[in-house]
Amino acid sequence: MPDISAYEAAGAVLPDGGFNPFDYGLNPTAENGPTSLVKPYSGNVNIGKHKGCPDSPYFQEICGDGCWRHRRRPCGKWSCVPCREFRIKHELVPEIIEALKWARESGVTLKHIVLTGPDDDILTEASPGGSEARRSRLGKFKQSMTRQSKMFQYLRVAESHKSKRVHSHLLAITPFMAQRELQNRWGFRAWVSAVGMRCPVPGCYPGRGASAKAKRLSTIVPPPGKGYCGKCGYSVDWDNPYNWAAVAEIVALEMSKYLTKEASMAGVRKRMNRSRAWSKRCQVKPAKMPSYCAECADEHAFSFVGPSSRIELEYPGVNIAATAGLAYYPTRGEPCKCWGEDTEWVASVSPRASSGLVDHLPLFNVGFGGYC
Repeated sequence: MPDISAYEAAGAVLPDGGFNPFDYGLNPTAENGPTSLVKPYSGNVNIGKHKGCPDSPYFQEICGDGCWRHRRRPCGKWSCVPCREFRIKHELVPEIIEALKWARESGVTLKHIVLTGPDDDILTEASPGGSEARRSRLGKFKQSMTRQSKMFQYLRVAESHKSKRVHSHLLAITPFMAQRELQNRWGFRAWVSAVGMRCPVPGCYPGRGASAKAKRLSTIVPPPGKGYCGKCGYSVDWDNPYNWAAVAEIVALEMSKYLTKEASMAGVRKRMNRSRAWSKRCQVKPAKMPSYCAECADEHAFSFVGPSSRIELEYPGVNIAATAGLAYYPTRGEPCKCWGEDTEWVASVSPRASSGLVDHLPLFNVGFGGYC
């Protein structure tokens, strides 16, 4: 799995919220800088810094010394706009950059594949059974490829229609496959095309009513594709890593549209599925809460408290956000060093870590008997 730090730097943000090479560890110079590829396709979604989840859940963190604090974490859902934008930048774009590199090393282009199914078949149902049917059918499809020594590694996202039926979008690393061969292997209608970007020359790429053939002619496919526009001849410097990252952003923004739709689907438990090798090499997993602590020589425990909206409803008067910088030590206990020297400490009203929010309740609700 690639190290996310390999794609991030100081966090500079462009004024228009568009593509920023520094966000992906790139440092363009006069000889290695932005091209006209970038600007026309960036800025559709602001993928700058995480601006905060509107209803972040809270966790209680308990150290080995029995002290505790409450921590707020973003929900990480694709249906949440700030979390989606943050994950596009920090997870999906770096993953696609790695996939493009892998495809290049394998001598194939990264493909976009659409797999459909009959309207009256479980394969297109938005249900747990439908999800399992799609997973099973795709597994058999992959097996048919590998038996012929054909590489097939993928990232898959399900998209729902207004009719509530489902089809799958894949980014796949696989050799050239004719449309007819793809449909015969899958058993129903399917489409395949090489991943690329529209030619940025004004007037070159046709409008919506144009044929698929005309659109393909004005699509620039990165190497080992032709790497230039077949209609006007516009060429791209593919030795510049800036351009590869720009392509990855375009693809990530497109895939995120399907993720948003999938987030509203009933019975779908996973937002994305990956082949095992794809996951091992390309997936950038979200950062997890630290567990092992060198100070107390123990693993910190985490218990879910709830989202801020529910906490405010169940604990009237509690302002948990105002206590985000505080840590508590139990009765007959003392502050520890698990969270640094400048942590602000408060003596808890409880003799031990509480799973509730008693330490945040207004004083008139505490009483004199204490809590245990």
